[in-house]
Amino acid sequence: MSIVGLVVLIMFSMVPFFNAVVIEDGKTGKPLAFFDAKEDSEFSIEYIHSIHKTPVHEIYHVHHEEILQTEMRFQEFGVGMPSGASEGEMFAQKDGNYILSNMKRTFPSLDIRIGQIIANHTLLLNGNKYPFSSFSEKGSWVSIKVEKLNVWQRLIGGKKLG
Repeated sequence: MSIVGLVVLIMFSMVPFFNAVVIEDGKTGKPLAFFDAKEDSEFSIEYIHSIHKTPVHEIYHVHHEEILQTEMRFQEFGVGMPSGASEGEMFAQKDGNYILSNMKRTFPSLDIRIGQIIANHTLLLNGNKYPFSSFSEKGSWVSIKVEKLNVWQRLIGGKKLG
């Protein structure tokens, strides 16, 4: 391979064109894990609420370069839980769960403090469960965002999920 070919190959590998959801350390920005994500890809986060001690299930989609929350399921009202639906949303009760659906809440990133004892924050992706504690420390802060990755970032960008 010629020098020119090698330079072109290196330059091409630096172009970010893989769409992914990246989970990074909230303090340092170091990538901890990622998964490939197309437009409208779905993922969920489950955890046990620290006060109510009941499960919470939040559903998200990749929407352009943001994260779109579309649904939330929980069993108890109280601190940090919605008390009703906002405009355009639907609120229902089914099988002991409150379901807030038709949500269209967008976020440039999700910041989560990983529970140390009770919460057991878990990422649900394509039928698989990934406890956040498998790639981050309990009690740590992670940030979740949609990014385009290049080849090098995919190779060294933390644990590949999915």
